[in-house]
Amino acid sequence: MTFIELLSEYHIMPQFPPGAVRQAEKLPTEVGEADLKGRCDLTDTLTITIDGDDAKDFDDAVSLELMENGNYCLGVHIADVTHYVTENSPIDRAAFSRGTSVYLVDTVIPMLPFELSNELCSLKPDKVRLTVSVFMEITPRGKVENYKICKSYIRSHDRMTYNKATKILEGNERLCAEYPHLVAMLHNMKRLATILNKKRVRGGSIEFVTHESKITLDKMGKPISVERYPITVSNNIIEEFMLICNVTVAKHLAAKGLPCVYRVHEQPDFERLERLERVLPVLGVDFVWKPDMTPKDFQKILESVTSLDTEDVVNYLVLRTMSKARYSENNLGHFGLAFSDYCHFTSPIRRYADVVVHRILKESLDGELSSKRRDFFKELAISGAVTASVTEVNAADAEFAWKNVKKAEYMAEHIGEKHSASITHITANGFFAELANTVEGFVPVRTLEDDLYVMNENGLSLEGMRTKRKFTVGDTIEIKVASVDLEKSKIDFEVTGTRPIPAQRRKSAAGRKTGKKELSRNEKRVLKKLKEESFEARQQKSEIRKKADIERTIFENAVTFEVLEILQSRFKFKKAEKSFVGVTIKDMAALVSLPVYRAHLYETSEISFKNALISASKNVKNTIGMLGESFGFSTEEEERLAAEFVCAALRHLDVCMKNDAISYSKREREYEALMKKLHERKVKSR
Repeated sequence: MTFIELLSEYHIMPQFPPGAVRQAEKLPTEVGEADLKGRCDLTDTLTITIDGDDAKDFDDAVSLELMENGNYCLGVHIADVTHYVTENSPIDRAAFSRGTSVYLVDTVIPMLPFELSNELCSLKPDKVRLTVSVFMEITPRGKVENYKICKSYIRSHDRMTYNKATKILEGNERLCAEYPHLVAMLHNMKRLATILNKKRVRGGSIEFVTHESKITLDKMGKPISVERYPITVSNNIIEEFMLICNVTVAKHLAAKGLPCVYRVHEQPDFERLERLERVLPVLGVDFVWKPDMTPKDFQKILESVTSLDTEDVVNYLVLRTMSKARYSENNLGHFGLAFSDYCHFTSPIRRYADVVVHRILKESLDGELSSKRRDFFKELAISGAVTASVTEVNAADAEFAWKNVKKAEYMAEHIGEKHSASITHITANGFFAELANTVEGFVPVRTLEDDLYVMNENGLSLEGMRTKRKFTVGDTIEIKVASVDLEKSKIDFEVTGTRPIPAQRRKSAAGRKTGKKELSRNEKRVLKKLKEESFEARQQKSEIRKKADIERTIFENAVTFEVLEILQSRFKFKKAEKSFVGVTIKDMAALVSLPVYRAHLYETSEISFKNALISASKNVKNTIGMLGESFGFSTEEEERLAAEFVCAALRHLDVCMKNDAISYSKREREYEALMKKLHERKVKSR
């Protein structure tokens, strides 16, 4: 897969629309005096950024002071993106459609133009920058006693890296001499981060052990190293500070009854828990599913395998059991972090969900919101949550795919080399094994020539029918890099040496008394009923998803074709213009279809059909607005085209969903009622 093919497959636009480019070019290069009015002057506060070595956009800075009463005063200062990205401006439309920045190894496809992401909004050292600051008074037990949120401006004193800050904390003499003014503050930050982490873990927050990869490329884009991304004490400091800041903002908005885009994470569903109950005992971990499982139950599982060979595998299995975190206008809490209130506020340069939260928060700081503005923000939270959820998954898939491309390119230069690897996943056709540097390869069962291997019923082992030789998840094996398919980014290994080395497992509690509480009779009855229903439900869901993937492609192509025909007949685009419009409309069709299909064909409760329509409507309007900036559509023309395009989408949606219980006419009526409601509000506001 080439870079261009990747961008096309995942509907990622490297260029910004002409209107957004023109707006960005007109932005000032520095903060003006008029911009500072009504803001807290924090330029004398010792403030620093701590980011990766290769970071270019700095959207968060931190400060810390010890108070006379023994508490900590933590300041988290976030770039004030919405000061420059105003509602419904060309840049705002583009940012909404993108939803998030996409990080493709050494290349970033930013959510905001370079002039903002790397310059005017980036909290560079010795530059005055506009921020939104959250000051929290935190006790030595980790409780937020008081807080203050204000619009501000700062001058970052130093641009720290995780590596530098960690070395200072370790006592590196050269760096301590170079940054003497930071030594005490960094040590206090480490102490506070430890306090916050312990409090979070006591509350039930699940601490997963995961391994990200760090891929280094040469000037020609060729991978020269692949290794585990190092997590340092400084990474943990920033993580804890951002978490407590996000919680504080979410609690603030919830307490005031204001709309918000929450970051939510729901309890795992039964099917995944059932599978976990089957596989964990094989790895020596005692686990019995209960209807009222809490984060602490999963926390105990992970603690039980700390420092064992099976730690990574058990972490992976438990992580796979979790539901996916997403965005919602409803405050559903965050199961994995064990937070009742949580949102994303700290990265508005790279996440549109944070932009929405900033917009609501800042306007509320200026005074009570009118009912009209509350209604506006409620609908913005709905559309923002749907689009942010969809674009986040899309970006993550693209990032994962491109990392696999680069890993395959790297391993193509190392064919024949021998390594130790850990078995991570078993299939009927073979198994996956991961090297210490995070590269994963596949061992086809056909290459295991000493026996006929079959997968056992728990799905964790391949066992030879004659030799009884086993390859089990968590085992360490010796492999050779056999082949690399660069077109498919597929790496194959061959097993070398003798038997796999069994993973060190904690002895299972099966057959001995553990003192664990038995399930109640009612819980057992519920569990039995769910198990009986689960197999058929899984089959149905699998068929639904296959159907959805095929029909979504048909839907996107049909909508794109019809919309292009409408535009071409009205505006007679030139060949080059038609290409630009085609790509833009294709992206719009993808943004419209994804939430709608997740709402209906995937049969989830994550996105209601009404919310999908609101999101689709805003995406269409944004797209038409971006085209209008290029080709001079009037406001009336934009609104008429947007309505036509959504109706076209609904027509094709009906064709793709003939068996759906909800008819096209009902969907059309619901959409028309929604548009009428929005129009009435618009008329009232004039």
